[in-house]
Amino acid sequence: MKYDFNIIITTYNREKMLKSLLDDIFKDNKYRVLVTIFDDSSDKPYDLSGYDVKYIRYVKNNGLKKLWRIIGDTFKYCQKIESTYHMYLQDDLRLKDNFFDECVRLFNKIPDDKKVTLGTLMVESQRNQKKWTNILPVEYDGYYKTQWCELVFMCKYKFFEVLDFKMNPIPLKRWKHNPNISSGVGQQISLRILESGYNMYHVIDSLCTHGTHESQLFGDYRKQEKLIAI
Repeated sequence: MKYDFNIIITTYNREKMLKSLLDDIFKDNKYRVLVTIFDDSSDKPYDLSGYDVKYIRYVKNNGLKKLWRIIGDTFKYCQKIESTYHMYLQDDLRLKDNFFDECVRLFNKIPDDKKVTLGTLMVESQRNQKKWTNILPVEYDGYYKTQWCELVFMCKYKFFEVLDFKMNPIPLKRWKHNPNISSGVGQQISLRILESGYNMYHVIDSLCTHGTHESQLFGDYRKQEKLIAI
């Protein structure tokens, strides 16, 4: 079966929040969607019997330092999915009205044959900021060319091809001098895409909302860099 959107959601100990996100996804959705949940061994399995989703639960928790393994698994999973668009979301997000229509409109509005990602969450603390590729974002009509990618984005199949359907291992020495640093997943993705000659974009007006609640995965790191998008 071919889908309009193949949606990947990572989660850990947030069943209630995840269900709110799923309600947003399925509310009056005219698109054919495949939703797959990757649960990093929550304390107890989720009851998602009321939702048309696939649920994959890890036996052993990977955590922050092995998030690259989970994301690598999702890449391999997506390799076999036929979908016009692919979407990565996180369990603590809420979608704004007309989320899918706006995603399609903005993605197709970008006149760039080398585009591979459109970030759908724009956090105020990251607006107009350089990140891992050390490139200053350029503003266009409704979107930025940021040249970095975090794990809330949409793409087409080309994204996975550029990354060869895999994540490279992130060595534990990354956390030797700073145990609160991020997972390194977004950094690796961004650098590899840029080195391959492709481009990354973000919406100017966030299509998702994210509150001030505590992070299950990033802990102290998110106390320093809060994700607030309204």
